[in-house]
Amino acid sequence: MNWIKGLLFRLILLVVFIALFLLATENNLDVSLQLLSLRTPEFPLSWWLAGTLVSGIALGRLWALIGRWFGAGRS
Repeated sequence: MNWIKGLLFRLILLVVFIALFLLATENNLDVSLQLLSLRTPEFPLSWWLAGTLVSGIALGRLWALIGRWFGAGRS
């Protein structure tokens, strides 16, 4: 029963994520980011936000994995 509840929760979360992503892609304003002298190419704002979200999730998972590796030897 718990696996059905977890699967349903993930399915609803996926539908909400897709709906929000489609709504965010309506913002087609091209922006270029600048950090000191580095300037990025122009992309729609929604792509920058989606890229930030994906890279944040990936870095968070990597950080958790490293923490598990170093924390595995401790009791």
